Amino acid sequence: MTHSDIDSPEDLPEGLSAVLEEYDDSQLRDIINHAQRLLRDHPPLTEAIEARHGEEIVRTEEYDAYTIVVVERPAEVGEARGPFAYRVQWEPKIDDGEGRYKWHYLGRVTETPSTDRDD
Repeated sequence: MTHSDIDSPEDLPEGLSAVLEEYDDSQLRDIINHAQRLLRDHPPLTEAIEARHGEEIVRTEEYDAYTIVVVERPAEVGEARGPFAYRVQWEPKIDDGEGRYKWHYLGRVTETPSTDRDD
């Protein structure tokens, strides 16, 4: 079966698509079953994310493949304090099954004033 005309997902680790294209349908089904078991064994991303040094997590928003994390830096003052938004995603390593959380900076969060105030 030729898979070369199929676009691989943008978030797929580099080289994995080429490796998977070498397998037949039966082997791919086994890989899918194994991946589904691994997904059930992992806690939701938001439960596993920990604040980095010097930061406190203000809130999180979980999506299918990533989590938005808003942090503040309590030791800082002014704009350096935050809050700042990051997209956090688990990035597995193909060769040893380990991985790491990759933090991608999205920018400073500007709070919008609430219209439900009791003034």
